[in-house]
Order: sequence, then structure tokens, then C-alpha cells
Amino acid sequence: MGDILKTYVQRIKELPTLPPIAHKILVLANDPLLSIDELMDIVEIDPAISAKILSVANSVFFGYPLRTTQLNDAIMRIGTNNVKSIAVGIAILSSLDSGKMNNNYKRLYHHSICVGLTSQYIAANLRLSIADDILIDGLLHDLGYLALYKYFPDIYREILTSLKKGKPLLEAEKEILSYSHTDVGFWLADQWKLPSTVVDAVLYHHAPSLSRRNPKRSAIVHIADYIAAQKMLFSPVETVPGYPLDHSAFDILSISDGDLKDMEESIGNLPFADEILSLSQC
Repeated sequence: MGDILKTYVQRIKELPTLPPIAHKILVLANDPLLSIDELMDIVEIDPAISAKILSVANSVFFGYPLRTTQLNDAIMRIGTNNVKSIAVGIAILSSLDSGKMNNNYKRLYHHSICVGLTSQYIAANLRLSIADDILIDGLLHDLGYLALYKYFPDIYREILTSLKKGKPLLEAEKEILSYSHTDVGFWLADQWKLPSTVVDAVLYHHAPSLSRRNPKRSAIVHIADYIAAQKMLFSPVETVPGYPLDHSAFDILSISDGDLKDMEESIGNLPFADEILSLSQC
């Protein structure tokens, strides 16, 4: 961590703690014997999280024609990995709200959900096994922006002002802070001891070729982030951020420009707005 970044980080008076529900699920995440009933007992502690899981289980994205109001049915429909991802991801995203729930936070929140769903769709489209648990990587990829928004609102506004004047978002960050939101997000993910897949998605979602442990995941989140911000009007900020597309992601995933266009078209035909709103409502 660079000296300038340390200086800013030290200005956070109290290190934000991992939400209790997220901590409980992450502790049990690797337990192969974790039952649906045990997971349901944890999720039920937070009614808002339970409602979101039911919303997803009843969504078009998962393709079930009949609605359910039972949490155990919902868990069985969408799978324990998706339930863990939604519970942990939404709990963390919500914990980084400044309490005002203004447009800046809403954009970041909606963008995060969009990238999570898009990442899962891309992984499934490519028939990769990581489709089962990549949702959380996409949900949490922009932890850094959320931390900047909550703890350094003046600096965040300065970055947005620079963006409105025509400076691409990543360049604006480095010009003002000498580092980027990926560094801030990495610090927070590391402090919380989040899974390595999440840490890598946070740190490398703009440079997937640098990811050594989880290159395919980082490449998918990179493409999902690009599509959401540049093509689908679910930008993390009011102005199009001008994210560059790293073509090394294509090599990592063995896909072409044509494949990307096909995926963009397919994703564009999905009712993503409805899905995102369902996950955004308490």
C-alpha cells in the first residue's frame, strides 16, 4: 500500500466491521456439510436479506414460472452458493451506505448488482463451473468506490467533477489520489479476509491479465463491468466512466470480439432492470 493511500486510510477513525450475517456465512462457506436448514437459520436473522433471496428465486433470471414464499424453497431453487453470495454481497453493500441513500450510492449499488448478475450470466454462457459462485465476485468488485463514497465524500465528489470535465474515471482517480478505487477495495477486502476470488475481482477487474490466482474470474468481472458501465446504462457514476476494455480478457477466456457482441446482445434482451430493482428493494 502506497504512503498516500495509507494516509487516507488512516483517516478512517474506525475500521468498518464485516456485517454479522456475512461473517457467519463466510465462516461456514467451506463446510461441505452445511445444510439448507442451517443456511436458512442464518439468513432468517435478516428479514431484508431473506426478502431479497425470495425476490431472486422468483425472478425471470432463474426462470421459475411459479412464485414461492418459502425461504427453504427459494434456497433450493437458486442453490446454496447463490444464497451465500446474495446474503454476503448485499449485507456488505448495504453496510457501506452513508445513511443518505442518495443517487451516488444508488448508482454504485445498482451497478454492483448488475455486474454480479452479468458475471454469472457470462460464466454460464461459457459453460464454466465458476458460474455457480461468481455472483459474489461481481457484487463486490467496486468495494473501493463504496468506501471512497462513504469515508471520503469530498474526494469522491472531486473525482466526479474531474470526470464531468472529460477525464476518464480511472485517470481522474490517479490524478487526484495517486491510486485507484481498486487499491482501496483491496485494502478493505483484505482487512475483512474475504475469499481470494473476491479479493482478486476487486483488485484486478480493470486489469485481468495481472490476476494469477483467479484469471478467468477476473476476466469475466472485467467484461461484465465494461458491459454494465458502457453498454447497459448501469454505470457506477452519472457520466459514462470511459473504462478501457482490456483485450487480454478475451485471451484468458478464449473468446473473440464477435463472442462479446453476441453476449452483449443476449444480456441486453434480459429483464435486468427488474432483477436489479428486486435486489435493491428492502
